[in-house]
This record gives sequence, C-alpha cells and structure tokens, in this order.
Amino acid sequence: MTKRKKQALYILAVSLPSLSYGLWSYETGTGGGAVGLAISILITFGGAGIIAGVTMLFTNRLGWFDDSEPFDFKPIFKKEKKEMTKIKKEEPIAEETIVKDGSESIGLMKREKELVKRSEELNTLVSELETELNQVRENLEIKGWIQSADGWVIG
Repeated sequence: MTKRKKQALYILAVSLPSLSYGLWSYETGTGGGAVGLAISILITFGGAGIIAGVTMLFTNRLGWFDDSEPFDFKPIFKKEKKEMTKIKKEEPIAEETIVKDGSESIGLMKREKELVKRSEELNTLVSELETELNQVRENLEIKGWIQSADGWVIG
C-alpha cells in the first residue's frame, strides 16, 4: 500500500467517527450553545475529511500530502533580467544619468519622509488643540456661561 493511500485511510479513520458522532449528537439535540458549536465543527471537519480522504484514495492529483513532487518556486523576474541584459548590450546607458536620477530620487524620498513626519506632528497638535478647546468650553459652561452668536454671555 502506498504512503498516499495510508494517509487517505488515516484521514477517513478520523473523519468518519467525527462526522457520525456530530450527526448523532445533532439528531438527539443534546447540549447548549458551546456544545452546539462543537457539534457543528465536528460535522464540518468530518465531512471535509471524508471528501479529502475519498479523493486521495481514488485520485492521484489532490496533492495535499504528496511528498514526491516538491514545490518548484522559480524566480519571477528571470526572463526580464535576460531581456535587460540584452538591452544593456544593445544600448549602453550612461552612468551619469543613473547616478543623477538615483540621487534625485533618494532626495525626493527623504523629503517625502520629512513631510509625512511633519504632517503627523501637525495632526497631533490639532487633536491636542481640539481637546483643550473642548475642555475650556466645558469649564465655561460649568461656571454658568452660555455661548451665543455674540460670544460667551453669563446665564
């Protein structure tokens, strides 16, 4: 018996009792909320396990536990890199342009970081100002002042 068929039988050996116990408990209606949740999980995993086990038993392409075919992760940019080397050979790029564009881009990235930092500081200051303004208004209202269209008047 192959390793794959053994694994399928193990999955079926766990899934069948799980599904049958879950369905039996559901039919009898035993338990409350947490038990009901456990029963529904048993039914779900039992059914999924039976489907997976039968599929593994009778087919050869499910691939969940297939150790004979390891994953082959190939670099995505392999073709592009080859094309870039062809371009370099055909059209040489001046190094000055690359250095100029690179230093200019780095400067722009640094400036963007500074602006983001200043924006965060400004947002923090605005939120602190709004909090303090609301506190002052509450204190004035507690003291008996009323805000009107003309400003604060004593109430």
